[in-house]
Formats: sequence, structure tokens, C-alpha cells
Amino acid sequence: MRCFLAIELNSDLKENLENLKKQFDLKGIKTVEKDNLHITVKFLGDVDDKKLEEILNSDLKIKKVISEIKGVGTFPNEEYIRVIWIGTTKLEETLKNIDEKLFKLGFKKEKSYDPHITLGRVKFIENNSKETLKKVIEKNKHVDFGKIEINSVSLMKSTLTKEGPVYETIKKWE
Repeated sequence: MRCFLAIELNSDLKENLENLKKQFDLKGIKTVEKDNLHITVKFLGDVDDKKLEEILNSDLKIKKVISEIKGVGTFPNEEYIRVIWIGTTKLEETLKNIDEKLFKLGFKKEKSYDPHITLGRVKFIENNSKETLKKVIEKNKHVDFGKIEINSVSLMKSTLTKEGPVYETIKKWE
């Protein structure tokens, strides 16, 4: 089963981000479906039944955190844009603690923790659209999208389809 750990977002924030997504309606950019917006904690990849059972039996509860959702950025950088994201605050320690628990189950440790919400992926960008994209990113670089209370982590199943990934919550640690 292909899966990952995520922090699910409330509907108000998702609705707020829908308005932002409209600004990235450029050829070559695939924005994330509203129902699929989340903060990625850790991508686990294909997990067999034994490993899945170990994850499900783990204590992945987290302490409550109030995170600010603000600023638009890109991976890997602004000259070569592949991912458009929205930043989050105060989650590095939470992600590090979960990563430590998963390391004990045999998962590779992350090199760094960059908590974010993926807004879209850039498949290609035409030259005349590149400047437009950079302007939209610059315009939203410091925009505050609000605060959210985070008190749970979810194990998500990801099924890839022609229309895009379909996510299903397997377990939620609250």
C-alpha cells in the first residue's frame, strides 16, 4: 500500500486556499485538488502488510500546536520551479519527533524538515508564463492565510489514478 503521514486541514482553510489556487491557473501547472490539500509529515512509499501493522500499532500522537499558514514558496528554487507550496510554522519539532519514531521502525530519517502544503506541481512552463508565475509567487510570498490548531496526524493511503491521486485516511492519531 502506498502511503504517507499527513496533517489534515480544516474546510475553512481549504476554501481559503482555493481562492489562492485560481491565481496559478497557468498552462503546465497542476494544482492539488481541494480534498487532497494537507501538510505532508512523511512520505512512506509502498508499505507491506507487516510494516503497515507496525505503523498502526505505533504511538504517533502529537502535542497541540498552533501553526501559522503563510507565504508562498517553491521547490527546488525560484529559477527552476517544480512545486508551489504554502509555508507553515511551529511544526519542525513535531515532524522531527514523528521521524524519530518511524526511524525505529526502519524508515530512513529525513535530512531536513520543511513543513508545507503543496499547492501545485509545475509540469512545464512556457517562457511567456514564467514571468507571470514569478509575479504571482512574489505577490503572495508574505501573505498570511490564517492560523490552525493542529492536534492530530493521519496515516493516508494514496491510490494513483489517471485523474490524479485519491487519498483515504487509514488511521488518525488524536
